[in-house]
Amino acid sequence: MYFSKYLSNFNYDPFVITVSEKSASYKNLDEVFNDHIKDIKTYKTVTSELVKLYSFLSTGNSKTGIPNGQVGKNKKKNLFDKIAVFIRANFFIPDARIGWNYHALKKARKVIKKENINLIITTGPPHSTHLIGLKLKKEFQLKWVADFRDPWSEVYYNHIFKRLSWAVKKDSLLELKVLKNADRVLTVGMKLKKLLAAKINTNRNKFHHIYNGYDAEIMENLKVDKHDHFELTFVGVLTSNQPYVCVIEALKFFFKNRKPSNVKFCFAGNIQPDILADFKKELPFIEINDNGFVSHQDSLQLMKNSQLLINFLADMKESEILISGKQMEYIATGNPILCIGNQKGESAIILKEIKNSRVFDKTQINQIAEFINYIYDYWVRNKPFLNETNSQSIKSKSRYETSRELVHFLNKV
Repeated sequence: MYFSKYLSNFNYDPFVITVSEKSASYKNLDEVFNDHIKDIKTYKTVTSELVKLYSFLSTGNSKTGIPNGQVGKNKKKNLFDKIAVFIRANFFIPDARIGWNYHALKKARKVIKKENINLIITTGPPHSTHLIGLKLKKEFQLKWVADFRDPWSEVYYNHIFKRLSWAVKKDSLLELKVLKNADRVLTVGMKLKKLLAAKINTNRNKFHHIYNGYDAEIMENLKVDKHDHFELTFVGVLTSNQPYVCVIEALKFFFKNRKPSNVKFCFAGNIQPDILADFKKELPFIEINDNGFVSHQDSLQLMKNSQLLINFLADMKESEILISGKQMEYIATGNPILCIGNQKGESAIILKEIKNSRVFDKTQINQIAEFINYIYDYWVRNKPFLNETNSQSIKSKSRYETSRELVHFLNKV
């Protein structure tokens, strides 16, 4: 979306094809973004996904049960969930959003002919979108960029699914077909770029990475709402596949030694209910504030107000490739960051530039507690943290500058 917003500043005229919000099977919609896209030429279509049907059958409501991440992700699955997960894993390849492809292809053919399009970009997940690019590339002989925001075969929930061998093989072959046929492949990180490039034997130079950015205009206009408590904040999606337990244990250790009464843990986003229950049960001496789904603007304000921002990277085999989509926004606030994940991963490499931020393994409970204690002490002494990050490095990660980098990349396609 942000790329589309700024591309016109660099002599590109983008056209966007997406699903209509009336037909979309998403649990939450943030209409604040409408202002960002009002000047972008956008075509909307219906979709034929079965995600709404799953939601209705599991909860009696077509929206309440729409999953964030993967179907049937609750810790205790009933028979219906188990069957739904099996069907999703083996018959909806590469993902449950593939029902949109027919409608998107139909619209794309019309737009390409009408607007004389000569370059297309497909963005995933959902990676089924890349299959649209594959067909359009062959049909119209267009230049095609496949943009990977997440890995495909290695995406974390594929390791959770019980997949039949033929389904795994089909998924891998589709991914390989996309990687080989795209004119360029774009990713959000250096390590993901290397992972994808290693899958093909030729033309690995066509792979490139551009980090996720942050909205400098919004961030610069945010004012800190001062409060008299120490606030830890998590913003995003939190599931049982993320290593949150170590932070609960670290906070227990921290409170055992200090017993402060002015600590609050603030959540915002799609948080698995049993995880919230764990925090409330195990940390009764902390005020747990669940904001639920909030607008992007409100999420940035929560980040700005925080004394310590928390991030949990998914437990998965290829954890070194992970970079949270909100990491650059966390950094741009200037507030300290505690990240639980691979200490040799790309997130850790980026956070090394941030003096008051750390990445810990989930087993380092004492070290996590010590870091929380260090940040808390600083706050108690009423000493503000100075953003000692390289300012030029952060500026280069603004959405405007990453769009400039994208244009430089597209000019070489």
